[in-house]
Amino acid sequence: MGYKILNLAEFAKNGINSDLQPWDLPGSFLTQLNNIRIRNNELSPFGGKSTWATLPVDFVPGMIMPAGSVTADFWLIAGQDKVYSYNGTVFEDISSIGFPGVSDADLWTGCLLAAIPILNNPGNYPQYWSPASAGTDLQELPWDATRTWDVANQSARLIRSHKQFLFAMDLVDTGISYQDAVAWSAPADIGGLPETWDYLDTTNVAGRTWLGADGGRIVDGLSLRDAFCVYRESGISIFDYVGGNFVWQIRHLSSTIGLIAPESIAEVKGVHFLIGDGDILRNDGNQVQSLLHNRLRNKFTSDYNPDTYANSYALKNNTLKEVWFCVPDAGATYPTLAYIYNWRDDSWSIRDIPEGPHANYGPVSTATQTWTNVVGNWEDSALSWGRKQATPLSDTLVQCTKQPEDEFGVPIPGTSGKLFLLDRSALNLDEGYDSVIERIGFALEGMNNVTTITRIYPHMIGPGSVMIEVGSQDFPGAPVRWKPAVEFNADTDRKVDIRTTGELHAFRFTSTDSTVSWRLSGMDIEYVNAGNR
Repeated sequence: MGYKILNLAEFAKNGINSDLQPWDLPGSFLTQLNNIRIRNNELSPFGGKSTWATLPVDFVPGMIMPAGSVTADFWLIAGQDKVYSYNGTVFEDISSIGFPGVSDADLWTGCLLAAIPILNNPGNYPQYWSPASAGTDLQELPWDATRTWDVANQSARLIRSHKQFLFAMDLVDTGISYQDAVAWSAPADIGGLPETWDYLDTTNVAGRTWLGADGGRIVDGLSLRDAFCVYRESGISIFDYVGGNFVWQIRHLSSTIGLIAPESIAEVKGVHFLIGDGDILRNDGNQVQSLLHNRLRNKFTSDYNPDTYANSYALKNNTLKEVWFCVPDAGATYPTLAYIYNWRDDSWSIRDIPEGPHANYGPVSTATQTWTNVVGNWEDSALSWGRKQATPLSDTLVQCTKQPEDEFGVPIPGTSGKLFLLDRSALNLDEGYDSVIERIGFALEGMNNVTTITRIYPHMIGPGSVMIEVGSQDFPGAPVRWKPAVEFNADTDRKVDIRTTGELHAFRFTSTDSTVSWRLSGMDIEYVNAGNR
């Protein structure tokens, strides 16, 4: 009958594209990709969560960040009335003495100045944790040699580190708000804190400036190589380090592009990836470009909730060369979807995440081995005294979630939020999500030929099985006539017999079991010609 074979060896090379018409896409794109990871030109299921810890009862978290020390890896979880450290075993209240709490836990932000964690919430005053170890409480950040920020009657919405400096943005000075103001500290000594923020003291290089123009409120800032980049609601300004008495030279990169929310920037090899208004962008310090144009922009703008977009955040997964752009979908308060960009392969995928206020990337290791917690005999342990057990593979994405709520959205007393691991082995998931791989509008020999698919040979290795559907379309935009799904087990099957005829074709792989780890790199399609249009 003149059977032909079409080999799709890299049909997942570029990931999902929903902006262009399916029939105009090459075979290296897919039209739907949910809870699937792209790595080394292979697709595999990844979607779900595993519980790492249960947060203290009635604690309202807002921000989570890793903070390592010589002997252990800590995570700091800042909330409405307390700040906790967690070493993988124990939660410890490290709130500063007399901490009054904050009205909005979602406004916490944090950074590291060398190894010193700096935490800030505009409802209170900047704090730091040093030494970063068990038994030590947060302390108020000094304003100068004799005053804290509280005593100096100063506060800021955001504080970020850059080189040996700290930058404070969106300032309140003696009760007066300056939403476009930026202040920087004197440089800190190695391992220490800045001596002063006093911009009136001419014996140091601390300073303050206003960005002005129509850029609106400052949203966040982040280091960009030697420069510090400040993002506003509709503007980007760059502080280039020049040293000397002037320290910084300010240039305005854009007056139209802004940042959607604090924490929604990630730095990768001297480039910022960020969530803008209706787009995901790339900023190299000289120009800003869309990463979603002709790829996923239409879907992205229709997915996220415009009422709660300010709760979005971005994460960098260094190990797998990914940036996760996490946004709330319709009806959600906190992010429930992650648009995932693989910067090495220039590919996109989308996955579900649990709804929670914040997540971060860092090590998840065991607590320090001591006489009180060593398992078994000390002489049989492979670890040395005081050593933490961690490898690069222990780094993962950790998310904090809030307490369960009743039907009116009120937290249920006596309940707790969770710390979830979002990117651990599929074998360790508490809950998995359905995986979908789909392509529609695919012409085997151009749209002037009608073809009949007779069978497909998936390039898949197990373990696990998937349901495979194949269908056809009579013309561009026509509905897909899907054939009944057929189960394919990668360990026992080599082909799927499905007969379907049309001008355009479609295929769909689905899996409801995220605990399996099959990998799909492509497929061979067997078909025959069935006439011309």
